[in-house]
Amino acid sequence: MRTNIKVSFKSIEELSDKYLYTTYQDWQKWLLTFRNLSENTALSYGYDFKYFLNFIRLHYEKNKISFSILNSLKVQDYRSWISFLNSKNILIGPKSLARARASIKSFFNYCILSKKLENSMIFQLSSPKIPRNLPRPLSDVQIKKIIDRINKEKNTIVRIRNKAFVVLLWGSGLRISEALSLKVNEIKRDYLVILGKGEKERLIPLIPQVKKVLLEWVLERSTIKNANCNNLFINFNGKKITPRYFQKVFSNLRSELDLDVNMTPHSLRHSFATHLLKNGVDLRTLQLMLGHSSLSTTQHYLKVSNKFVNETYNKTHPRAKIGF
Repeated sequence: MRTNIKVSFKSIEELSDKYLYTTYQDWQKWLLTFRNLSENTALSYGYDFKYFLNFIRLHYEKNKISFSILNSLKVQDYRSWISFLNSKNILIGPKSLARARASIKSFFNYCILSKKLENSMIFQLSSPKIPRNLPRPLSDVQIKKIIDRINKEKNTIVRIRNKAFVVLLWGSGLRISEALSLKVNEIKRDYLVILGKGEKERLIPLIPQVKKVLLEWVLERSTIKNANCNNLFINFNGKKITPRYFQKVFSNLRSELDLDVNMTPHSLRHSFATHLLKNGVDLRTLQLMLGHSSLSTTQHYLKVSNKFVNETYNKTHPRAKIGF
């Protein structure tokens, strides 16, 4: 592979021959229908595939990539691809790197299942261990600061809507994609109907404080003309709000309130889980509320809870202060 070369990324359609591009489109549909992946995940897999094809273009110095080229790839080629992703031109993190492997393996797996390829050497490539960082929940004080700042917003629609979004994630532990996909008719009297990952439905208790703020937004939402979707969170044009909007909102809040650089909408989900554990909820109940398919994922929050217990013990127990 050539080095010291300026990388100019091309689209998948530009890089693929007709047969490969059609297969890519079929794979994307397969991810959504057969694998039940979310649109955002399928889109991320598509980005990974684009980077992969751009690497092949540089590696083989080809303008169009075909199945014959993909079929000729060796383990060493895939290792070079991993090095390419770690280069200064790309430089992605461990989780993104693991997802890239999963994305390309998924594509080749689809090609094998649909009999477009017999095998691929990518399955000989071992998966790395991903270092798992502790979730970073927000404190009650930090969340109050966020809500107080939103309450100062002059635009009524923005103020009531953004407050409802924050309170919903904090009080119900939803993923941002779940909150933005929530329909008005899925708000019931005492619970929410949530369609999570893999199209799995779960019910979340609707506590009075959250319900009050949501109903305030539903009432305000009804004043928006030309609302052409049933999603709870919509913009001034009546269209569904994208995750990017709230990511930008939280970016501005980080700057204004001097919050942790890693604070995102997902931090509110971490806060929900951590606060429940601190107050004695059992792991199985928390697993169901968060929509985790595996209990081991939920157990990750125990580390945060135990850290809190240890800090509290060291601050309050007299023997922890004076020693034995």
